[in-house]
Amino acid sequence: MSGTIDCGYLSGGYGVQPGKRTEQSAAAKTSSFQEMAVQASRKKTDAFTSGPGGLTGMPWTPASLMVDLTARSQSTEAPSLETMLKAKYPNIHYHVFDAGSSYWRTRNDYPHYLLYQDGDKAKETLESWQPNGSNPFYGSIDGRFIAPEEIHALSHVPPGSKAVVIHPKVQERMEQDPAYAEEIFRKIDTWFSFDKARNEAILPGSTWDMSQAVAIGEDGNICNACSSSANGEITCSRSGSDSAESWWDLRIARHAEFMKLAAEKQIERRIQASELAAAKAHLAAMLNNGNLREIFGDEIAGIPTETVLALTQARVWGGMII
Repeated sequence: MSGTIDCGYLSGGYGVQPGKRTEQSAAAKTSSFQEMAVQASRKKTDAFTSGPGGLTGMPWTPASLMVDLTARSQSTEAPSLETMLKAKYPNIHYHVFDAGSSYWRTRNDYPHYLLYQDGDKAKETLESWQPNGSNPFYGSIDGRFIAPEEIHALSHVPPGSKAVVIHPKVQERMEQDPAYAEEIFRKIDTWFSFDKARNEAILPGSTWDMSQAVAIGEDGNICNACSSSANGEITCSRSGSDSAESWWDLRIARHAEFMKLAAEKQIERRIQASELAAAKAHLAAMLNNGNLREIFGDEIAGIPTETVLALTQARVWGGMII
């Protein structure tokens, strides 16, 4: 649609022809009220389609109507990734910068909490973040939780928060290719669901306050991901020099350690075995569906997707084949 309305009414000018101003036909004298109304309407339409400075012989669309047409045109455009994510996760925090740093996975003082804040602070701090000194201790001693201030800051993140970081080149491509934006949305949305399902299958109820963050790298795949609970626990994906097994073992060990602290809460909630069975059934359905490999691609944070899925199955069901 061009946005221009051509009513076809400007075939000539206003007024009567020269030399005939004093000549009136009988038909003109006997014009009916209906004919007069038509003529008045036609004159009104001509005025509507004339140019701002008078008659131009070209149709003119009023500014108010043009704004309406523009809005309608924009409303038919494919939604952006940010729009799609916020439609499903209204409070999600959306960032555009390169978040492929390995410090995300290896440093306990990496300020993940900034991901759950709007504005440019996350980009300004995290894109060029460098560690200072040795990696601080993160764990428990004699039942006492010890962690750097960056971990404790996660306790102030509202439960259930979500955050995504998109590489600038991926953002640029999505703006040109709506189908690619849908592909990235599906990857992020599926990761949120899968990560929650596998944690629930290990300990039902453990994800009630879980916040999740995921970063999309330059190649469009997940380059980093982490989850945290309101008590400051954080679990990160690992890759790089770590082997697939050590990455997963470290994640599980850390998760298991802090799940002990959550055990009292779980007992208070009187979680039943049926809830565990339901959680496992949900995870099994996702694993057996067969499309996780297609959605996630070849790797998740540098680890082959097949390995992540196999280790998830081994952790939840042992050596059983589901």
